[in-house]
Amino acid sequence: MNKNLSLRTLRVAVNVRPSRVFIARRFSKISVRGSDEEKTKSASRTEPEQVVVDANDKDQQDHFFRYTWGTWTKNDKAEKDKRYTPFNINALASVIQEARNLPSTVAPANVKSLTSLAEGKHHRIYLVDLDDNTQYILRIPYPLDLSWEARRARMQSEVATMDFMRKKWGMLIPEVVGYSAWGDNPLGREYMLMEYIPPSGQHGQIRNLMSLWNPMSGTVNERADVLKVVVGALEKILATRFNAFGSLYFTQDVDTKYQDMLPYDGETDTSLVDRWRIGPTVESSFWQRGIDHDGSTDRGPWTSTHDYLAATARANMTALTVMMNDPDVVTTELGMYIPTWIDSYEKYSHIVGKLIPEGIPDESDLISPRLYHPDLDPTNILVNIDSASTDDATVPYKETYLLDWEGASIKPFYLHGAPKFVAYNGYKVFKKEEIHDYDSLPPQVQSQVDYMIAATSNQYTFEFLFRHSFPTLINAYSPFLKAQREPYRMAMAADYKFHPLEIVDFRDSLLRFQQDLPEEIIKEIHQRGKFTEEELKQHVAILGEWEKMISTIPFYSTKGWVPQNFFDEAVAAGDLVKDEHGNWIRKSE
Repeated sequence: MNKNLSLRTLRVAVNVRPSRVFIARRFSKISVRGSDEEKTKSASRTEPEQVVVDANDKDQQDHFFRYTWGTWTKNDKAEKDKRYTPFNINALASVIQEARNLPSTVAPANVKSLTSLAEGKHHRIYLVDLDDNTQYILRIPYPLDLSWEARRARMQSEVATMDFMRKKWGMLIPEVVGYSAWGDNPLGREYMLMEYIPPSGQHGQIRNLMSLWNPMSGTVNERADVLKVVVGALEKILATRFNAFGSLYFTQDVDTKYQDMLPYDGETDTSLVDRWRIGPTVESSFWQRGIDHDGSTDRGPWTSTHDYLAATARANMTALTVMMNDPDVVTTELGMYIPTWIDSYEKYSHIVGKLIPEGIPDESDLISPRLYHPDLDPTNILVNIDSASTDDATVPYKETYLLDWEGASIKPFYLHGAPKFVAYNGYKVFKKEEIHDYDSLPPQVQSQVDYMIAATSNQYTFEFLFRHSFPTLINAYSPFLKAQREPYRMAMAADYKFHPLEIVDFRDSLLRFQQDLPEEIIKEIHQRGKFTEEELKQHVAILGEWEKMISTIPFYSTKGWVPQNFFDEAVAAGDLVKDEHGNWIRKSE
């Protein structure tokens, strides 16, 4: 079956993991609520079991900091070690006291309990309860494969971006009470201390937007209500036309050579004019292993679209070249394919100028520098259901909170694309009647068609709503510009860390792009940017092999990550077994 007809999106019910709670020694029991965000992703709505960690048991404390919400089918131990977040619990009270900046006459509060709320993609989330009945969110970033320089830049930029959206546009975002972008603090690692938005209380009844999102079911109007919330957030995220591409920081956190350039024009509030500046981008492609410590890597800021696109090619080529000279990598399966990865990014580097739409003036909104939120997703949004709007049909809820802003950057708008949860690049199918003999198709194929119908409808609804709010930006979702940015999208998304043959999808996007170019434009491309006839034949052959291989890789769409309850059930049923390398694979038919 054509790859565009393949369903690569995993939809599973994730049961609630137990809340693991560290309780201060002088407290023996405390009522703790489980993770509300996780409940919204779960088919089960039962309260999670409370697990109390003995403050005197070092082994229990060690387990408390370890990742437990899922298993990776490949390199599980290494992936979990990257998400191990130990810190000095005994220093937490003093860190909070300093962050609160209370008068000396106010007695310091003690930490009553520490609850592990969520083990997310990039952070561990803890709920801190104090004995003065105040609560905070403590967010600890995972080390992952990021250097300390990368983690520092990402946190500095995220805090500044959240501050910008709160102060400039009045967006509802949990307030950052305190943070440290360096590990040399009493906790012993980077952290962010934030305001806690409880499920109920003075804010009203708070729900995660994911609990209202049914992408494969429900009425179009029900799904549209969720998409209206996302478009409403974009109205503020995209409101500022910046003066350069990069990421936002507090002025004191960028190099002095960038401090004379205003991030945007027309600011009249004197308290904001010198508060933020644009500095190096925090997009992950620019902080890969091998170049994360490299001060010569061009991370911006840039004032031209071409310079930004060219830098995306150079950063990847440099990182891959460094890896090719690493003896520990050369002997692996990835090492065999690194020359192909480098060649692909070199070809990409020769066509980046053709990715910029012709005939669109430099001052066009379509290529203007706009803030890009990489995780604009229902799981990252809270809504106050008590604030339902009755006087404005375009705003379902008057109060919505956008939580995680890590990795936000400023880049040409036409390169943003739709939010990932609603973006769809496959065949457009609007109704079953478009498919010949739908009722006689095998159930699995019917499910794929149903997915395509839902995905088509969701993206169409998003674009319809977006058009109403952004008449000067909607053309970025035209078929032409979608095709124009596809090589860029694949260049930024290709992931050699999970499987080296992901390069096939990237090369496919480059080939398709070149095939659609007029002959006179093809002639302008440097010879090293073109595919030879032999390379074309090799690509067609390996493309078919790669498509077959994808169908055999368990949980490919989640890079091998499996929700823990789903993994436990699959192993117990014998559906997942270990291979000779210790990796989990599907049981042979």
